[in-house]
Amino acid sequence: MTRTHRILTAALALQVVLALAVFILPRLTSATGASAPLLGALTAADITGLSVVDADGNSVDLAKKDGAWVVPGADDYPADTSKIEAFLGRVVGIQTNPLVTRTSASHRQLQVAGDDFQRRLILTLGDGSVRTLFLGTSSAGGGHIRLDGQDEVYLARGLNSFEAGAQVSSWIDTQYFSIAQDTLTAVKIENANGTLEFEKDASGNWTMKGLARGEEFNPNNFTTLLTRLSSLSMSRPLGKAAKPEYGLDAPSAVVTVVAGEKTYTLRVGAKDETDNTYVLGSSESAFIVRAPFFALDDFVNRARGTYLQPTPTPEATATPTASSTPEATPTPAP
Repeated sequence: MTRTHRILTAALALQVVLALAVFILPRLTSATGASAPLLGALTAADITGLSVVDADGNSVDLAKKDGAWVVPGADDYPADTSKIEAFLGRVVGIQTNPLVTRTSASHRQLQVAGDDFQRRLILTLGDGSVRTLFLGTSSAGGGHIRLDGQDEVYLARGLNSFEAGAQVSSWIDTQYFSIAQDTLTAVKIENANGTLEFEKDASGNWTMKGLARGEEFNPNNFTTLLTRLSSLSMSRPLGKAAKPEYGLDAPSAVVTVVAGEKTYTLRVGAKDETDNTYVLGSSESAFIVRAPFFALDDFVNRARGTYLQPTPTPEATATPTASSTPEATPTPAP
């Protein structure tokens, strides 16, 4: 047997061993081994902090305060407590059966290594201690998981890495501003292009104020704007403090909305070109957030011409052709 054949044979043998570890051993353990909670007697109620980190370095930190979950890095913006507690309930319910492998050699392949993982979950307990879990690739019925400090890898039934989002948007209600569109009666938009005012008439039709002679309002683009205005979502909360770099003191746009007897104000601040978001503040919220550019660009950049019917282009005056040019009168012979 040549050296190349020996290498190929050894590689094949290693693949067989790994396949046995991943697919056969869990079944054998499931059938014959005892099962116990991976995290012992820990319950979801014992956990007061959750941090999630993904392979790209994205991370989110959540904390439990006064019985509710919040985003501490954004002045305790409210998180989705029911979603977090349901997730933690599945985490503490992970069993040591089925066992996938007992060797550290397969940690990287299963992506549960300390420096090669799909998700790192850090659970902070009420006494300040932490439990760190590495959630990796998925198999039939769940994801592979390992408790930091142990070589054993288990199959976390009903839990996969995609359920552990490393963005704050995965754990909050992302709707920031919402209003029933049919309750709106007036909208004013102020941006670098000027001030635009729209109002609903007695017949329920929208009109544009300040039209010059010959100008006609085109409601189509405005209807699209109203749809966006009725439900604005955020990318992430920033907190309560209006920092100078947010640009809210000299906003890119100010949108004033009247609905019945109530007036709402939205202020659009600086744009972050790296993630294409704008800072957004609302008179209805104590929190300042970042919102996706596509939801706010029209408020920032559109000018009044966007909401006018196109001006008909005058037809060009026909240029006489050679055939239509009157023939010259012949000069009489002398």
